[in-house]
Amino acid sequence: MAEGKFALLEVPDLNGGQPSYLRLGTAAPLGESPGDDLAERIQTFIDDERKRDGCPDFVPVAERKAETAKLHTKGGWRDHSDGNRISTTQGDKIEVIQGNYRMLVLCRGERQAGWDVSGGHITEVSETFGGGTTIEWVQDYGGTWKVVETTVKGEVQTTFHGDVTDYYYGKIKYSQTGTDTFPTLNVIDDYLDDTNPSKPQAIPTENPEILERTWAKSIESYTGSETLPVPTIKDVTWADTMESETHAKSMSDKTFVKGASTSETEAESITSSTKVEGTMKDTTDAGRIESSTTADKIVSVTHAETEDEMYGNANSFTLGNSLTTVVGVESTINVGVVTEVVVGAMAEATLGGEVTLVVGGTVEVTVGATLSSTIGPTVEFSVGPTLELGTTSAELHLSKTELSLTRKVLAGMNIYL
Repeated sequence: MAEGKFALLEVPDLNGGQPSYLRLGTAAPLGESPGDDLAERIQTFIDDERKRDGCPDFVPVAERKAETAKLHTKGGWRDHSDGNRISTTQGDKIEVIQGNYRMLVLCRGERQAGWDVSGGHITEVSETFGGGTTIEWVQDYGGTWKVVETTVKGEVQTTFHGDVTDYYYGKIKYSQTGTDTFPTLNVIDDYLDDTNPSKPQAIPTENPEILERTWAKSIESYTGSETLPVPTIKDVTWADTMESETHAKSMSDKTFVKGASTSETEAESITSSTKVEGTMKDTTDAGRIESSTTADKIVSVTHAETEDEMYGNANSFTLGNSLTTVVGVESTINVGVVTEVVVGAMAEATLGGEVTLVVGGTVEVTVGATLSSTIGPTVEFSVGPTLELGTTSAELHLSKTELSLTRKVLAGMNIYL
């Protein structure tokens, strides 16, 4: 027996060999009394090796371990019962513990659950949720306690009735749903504890189906502010199929970019459809607009009366053949000088009547052969002088009638057939 004074109240044979006792004073050596097999399961506290360098009331690890080593030798109060222990209190109950406190519940078997209260922190140990909690002192934010929780839960249903407000402050806020690796359904090392919490990827993983629904009187979302904008925002989405629908009575979309704006789209094919019951108005105000299109073929179909207004110089360049077909009346009004230069052959055919009215001077310069074929009557009316100069002129007419108030022809040689 241990040396020192003690008082022992013992019932060694309770209900067929079940012992119960209460010992006050010096402690008996661990292993000599009933229930010591249970008592020896608790030999340490989590705070014995907790990192707390620099925290208030700092105590070195060696001193913490030395004090815990006296746990079963200091004596005081020791009781055990092979039966049940039931305590009832009609009024208040107060327990004040100067040291640490640890509860271990074996749940009528070997399933450990409980909590550890040491060093001013409470840590829960449970098989209900895989995972654990580590608490340590860090020098971030000028020195603070850091809590790292690793929790693996099953099905969770949460209902809030009332106002909910969330505030997040700190250096990092990270959220992950699922994993970009192949799901692992059979993992051997998936045990999580308080002293060495495993990473989330060490548990069986399976990517979920996500369904989100929101009903509200109004929804407002703000990211950053004019006073303090977010330095960088990056949004990346990878998907096999994407669908997006918006139903609204009215929409307003505004984008303000102080610098350059770039938009890129790569696709096998693109189909865009817009249906507007009323008026569709598109306004662009820019110092310079550049448009570049590369395609095997471009087909443009417009069913509408078209009005096109252009203010400024216009340059058009076509490398290849150009065909314009007008079914109906085409009117072109040029107020100013019209200069047409054809380098190469030019073939012009008019099927039907043609009326050309020129008020003012007209200069036509053709470098190369010119073929003009008219099937039908042609009326040319000019108010003003007309001057034709040529080194060689040949005209072929089946029937020609010319009416002129005044006509002067100056040529080195005229041949009429």
